[in-house]
Amino acid sequence: MMQKPWFKVVIWILATSFFFMASSILISYLSPGPTEAQSMQFMQGMMGAMHNSLMVFSMSIEEDFDLKRLIVNVSAITIPLIFIGIILGVYIRFLRGKRNAG
Repeated sequence: MMQKPWFKVVIWILATSFFFMASSILISYLSPGPTEAQSMQFMQGMMGAMHNSLMVFSMSIEEDFDLKRLIVNVSAITIPLIFIGIILGVYIRFLRGKRNAG
């Protein structure tokens, strides 16, 4: 079994992943902590990413009355439109089946 190619690949993958895991643990354990400047850069990057995120967009939607009213109106007609589409789809399928059979 130890001579099979799949076994060698599995051992190679396990050894490589263990090496990277052990080296990352040692590096994170032995390295000094981030400086204040690095922490501030990280926080600025996170704030910049948040300003372009969907969370900020959704928060701006909550404050817009016209957009909220539009969303309510659209959601009120969504379910009936889905059912109308299903009914029309079944009806058209039935007519095509009838036309092809005769």
